Amino acid sequence: MPLRPANSRLSPRQSLQLDWFLAGTGLGCNPALDRPAREAEFARLAALPDGALRSMGLSRNDLPAHVYRDLFHTGVS
Repeated sequence: MPLRPANSRLSPRQSLQLDWFLAGTGLGCNPALDRPAREAEFARLAALPDGALRSMGLSRNDLPAHVYRDLFHTGVS
């Protein structure tokens, strides 16, 4: 299991989801200094009900790409 800060707002599964997203799209980039703010946004969105996410045009699988959309343009708004 990857290491994550004790004060992370994310579950181990959510943290792993972000790690895999960055591993797949962030080659050559290390956004570690920015991660706490991104984790906070991910946690805020993950706490929303599915209907609220759908109204925003998102699914739970889209959350990593959405919180990093300004760095990695992967087609998610």
